Amino acid sequence: MTGEAYGEILVDDWWQRIERSDHPLDGARTYRSGGDGDAEYLLLHGVGNSGAVWGPIMPSLAARGPVVAPTISPDLLVGPDGGPTESLTPFVEWLAAVAPPPWRLVGHSMGGVLAGLILRGHPELVRGVVTVNSPLPGVIDRLRGRDSVDRTGRALLFMKLLSQVTQFGRPRLPGPLKAAEMLAVRTALRGFIVDPGEIDTRVIARAVLRSRTTDGADFLGLASEMPEWERDPFDEVPVRIVLGRNDPLVPEEDWPDVEAMYPAAEISVVGQCSHFAHLEQPRRILDEITRFFDSI
Repeated sequence: MTGEAYGEILVDDWWQRIERSDHPLDGARTYRSGGDGDAEYLLLHGVGNSGAVWGPIMPSLAARGPVVAPTISPDLLVGPDGGPTESLTPFVEWLAAVAPPPWRLVGHSMGGVLAGLILRGHPELVRGVVTVNSPLPGVIDRLRGRDSVDRTGRALLFMKLLSQVTQFGRPRLPGPLKAAEMLAVRTALRGFIVDPGEIDTRVIARAVLRSRTTDGADFLGLASEMPEWERDPFDEVPVRIVLGRNDPLVPEEDWPDVEAMYPAAEISVVGQCSHFAHLEQPRRILDEITRFFDSI
């Protein structure tokens, strides 16, 4: 264990304590830590990421019970007309194939929005939810055509650009170019992480780079069409909302809208933290998750 400073690594060999397998229904890469038993925690990733982005905290969380982080395809949420599906049944069944409910859900960014959809459609399947830098009502508004030149708008425009680039896939670069790629990724993360220089190289290489997917643009398009009922106040299942003080995608001016969606939720604000809270302040996020589920 290291100290509890910004960008700490909770377990030095965390990537060696994660099992990688294919989802039994569609072959999507799935990450698991803590044994082969039924998952105690189901982690949902954000746009342009995969289950790998949760890697640095998975072994530590697995000390409380098995953890599963599947890689979600936007196809699971698209209906016959090409828009958001009216039925969450395919998505719920897909999740249940790797983690039988009831679930302890943890969702980052878009993953928190998906957790909210599950809460409203199938609350009986959920024990509780922790959202990290999510939900994103302001971002969804901007995706619908009201991008701005403020910090939030610029971060969103940059996310759109990244999503378009990653549609081509991430090539396997030869060894001499990997250092340049790392530098490029650290530079790109300046829009979403307080201090990319303080994030361990192993986290960038094994959690961020390996987490990049080719469906970011599809997820962003889907988010822009999220139904209005996703914002309806909800208080049937315990929820904790964790927000980064410096997050450009869920800035402080959006917090009242977030609170209105979950009026009974506990809200925690993490200082010196931008959008990827679980990579920037993993000890704090681990504590938020474990204390919340211990309390319910």
